Amino acid sequence: MFLSSFDILRKDRRGKPILLAVAGDLGSARLRLLQLASLVPGEYFVFDPRTHQIVAAMDGSEWQVT
Repeated sequence: MFLSSFDILRKDRRGKPILLAVAGDLGSARLRLLQLASLVPGEYFVFDPRTHQIVAAMDGSEWQVT
């Protein structure tokens, strides 16, 4: 059985991604991303390490289509 996970990252001032958390499913990852963004504004995204793609992103209070 293959377990999936999603990395939740935030870009620092220089644009470097910083790993903040890992979630077991996309819904949980999006919820955690919202929680983090409400505490500290910035650029956040959810990365799927299996596909090597950004699957959700938020800049400020706006979702970015990915």
